[in-house]
Order: sequence, then structure tokens, then C-alpha cells
Amino acid sequence: MRSTSSKLIATAATLTIAAAGTIAASAPSSGASGNDEITVTASRTTSDFTANNFKAQAVTPRAGEPAGYCKQPNPMTTAVNRTMDCYHAPVQVDVKKNGRKVGTAKFTVWHEIHLNLKKVKWSEKITVSKATITGNAKGIIATFHPSCGSGCQVRAGGGLASPFTLNGSAHTGSADHTFTVSRGHPRSSHTRYEFDFKKPGYTSGEVAYLGSTYRCDDEDRQYGAGCVYPTRISVEKDWTKLSDMANMPGIGDNIRKVQRAGLHIGRPGSTVPLTRATKAKADENRKEVCGPSVRPKPGDIWWTVDPNDDGTKPSCDEYPFAETTQGGNTYNPPNRSIKWVPLKENRQQGGILRTFFGRYHLLPGDKFYVQAGQ
Repeated sequence: MRSTSSKLIATAATLTIAAAGTIAASAPSSGASGNDEITVTASRTTSDFTANNFKAQAVTPRAGEPAGYCKQPNPMTTAVNRTMDCYHAPVQVDVKKNGRKVGTAKFTVWHEIHLNLKKVKWSEKITVSKATITGNAKGIIATFHPSCGSGCQVRAGGGLASPFTLNGSAHTGSADHTFTVSRGHPRSSHTRYEFDFKKPGYTSGEVAYLGSTYRCDDEDRQYGAGCVYPTRISVEKDWTKLSDMANMPGIGDNIRKVQRAGLHIGRPGSTVPLTRATKAKADENRKEVCGPSVRPKPGDIWWTVDPNDDGTKPSCDEYPFAETTQGGNTYNPPNRSIKWVPLKENRQQGGILRTFFGRYHLLPGDKFYVQAGQ
């Protein structure tokens, strides 16, 4: 996560806000002594979500986290991996008089996000923990102002919709998002979380940090618009479920043949996942390895071809798939392979991939694996 820093100017003191552990000194305002100040530090946000983790593991609760915070399925699922995120940001407010610390307020902001695969609206839960107050740090009022980029609207909700005082109570609210997208124009953005602080005798100040990048699109006519974290890995069929392609005699065998070899391309957990290609690249890949000039050799047809059944016609199948940037002649055998299969298998495979891409909003450039078994 990234953070930003800004300066606070007081009427009778200097307030300085810094993020990511850096202190930004501001000049005192007219009439201020320059010796009294409030220093607010927001540490770099820490992610609490175990993204792309294929090994089931117990999650140790973090000190001070809200009840039920960041509960993840074990093992992970593609839907959750593509849509969930959690992180927290510790904040410390130091009050100084004549350069001497006279009070401190410490609290943590906890974020839990669940994007929506089927809509471009979602509500993020945010909890500002109870503040530990010492000395002369009472009476600080905070106001939450979330924002996001082009095509995105967000507003504070619940207990964060109006100003609140940092005290011994937690404050829970939301950041309610709405995105606007159209077919052919996916949009990426991130949320900026800004907290403004006021204390009697001081002008207002702010601290802000950024959340993870999300993307919304309306590219698939069947599944419609939705939002995901695009850098998160997807798995067909899922992390612990075999793809329906695994049960196809020809196609399943061809996938496993390559996934067992050399680079283990597309096998869950391998260092070479598959990457969805553009349509132009997919067409180019097909021509390279399964073009019109490619014909079955003796022994390639392992099933019975029925002249009256179009689904039994020979069809060239390639892995890595033509729909990926790893397809075509990107790799040499044994890291690529073609196999002749019944046309109905290739048709079924195409439908499986289209459904998978649409359901989880995989666009060109997104990475994924295929569970084809051993």
C-alpha cells in the first residue's frame, strides 16, 4: 500500500502529519510560537489477506483486530481471492508543548473489502479502533473522507459518516462504492482514505493513504459487470476442485502431459501461470500450431469417427491454450503439445474457458491456473 503526507498549520501551534514513517515539518502560522505542535504519524498499511496462497494454514488473530475481521476460507477459493482484501494502518498523534510531549493518542484503522463479481457496487467495512489516550491528547475530532478515481464514487457511511472524537470507543462505518463502466472500457482505480483532524486552537489537518488497485468491467454478456483485484490468481475449476477439462479423455491428457513436464506451465502453484491473451494473439497462436495445414498423422485418431456425428470429427487441441500468451510457439516441447481430439471435446473446452473468464472477470493480461490433476 502507498501513503501520502501533508502538513497541518495551527493558529497557536504547528501540526504536522506524516505518512509511511516520514515526518514532514511545516512552518508555524502567523502568531504561532513554533514550539507547540501536534505530530500525527500514520504507519505504512499492512496487508492481512493471504492472497494467492495454495497452502492451507491457520491465521493467527492480530492484536486489537475487530471481531470476525478478515475471515478467509481455508482452503482459498477463486471468488474470494479475486474479490477480498484486508489491511490495517496504525496511527499515532503526539501532542507537544514547547517541544515537549504532553499527550499521545494511538489507534488503528482496520479495513475489510469484498468486491462484487456481479455488480459494480460494494461496501467496505472500516473500523477505527478505540484510542489509547495519554496526557493532553483529549478532544481530537476526526472526519473520514474517502475518494476514488474516474468513474468511481465513494461515500462514508455508518459510524464514519459524521465527525467523531478519538476516545475509548471504537467507531465502525463503511466506504460505499459505486463504479460506472461500459463494454469495451474497463476501469481500474484505488480508494484514497483521508482522515481530517481538528482540535480546539488548531486548524484542521489530514493524513491519507491508498488501498489496493481494483478493476471493474462489463466485458461478458452472460455474467455482466463486476469488480475484481486483477493481479490475483484464478484457478479453473477452483483451488481444490478439478477442472471439467480434466475428465475429457483427450484434452485432459494433453494438459497433464505438459503440466508434468519442464516448466509445469499452468499447474497450480507453478512459477509459470497462464496469462489470458487478446483475441488477435489467440488467433495468431491457433494458426501457428493448429492452422489449416496441420493434419492428423497415423495413430493420432484414438477414437471412432462417425460420419453422421459432427462431434466426432478430428480437431486439433493445443496446450498451453491458444487463448493464452503462453500458447502458439512461445515454448518448445515438452512445454507445449498438440493432440487430436473429438470436435465435441474442443467445443466443450471453449465453453469452459469462456465461462471461467466471464465469471471471474479475467481480461487479457490476467493470470490463472488449471486444475487438471496429476
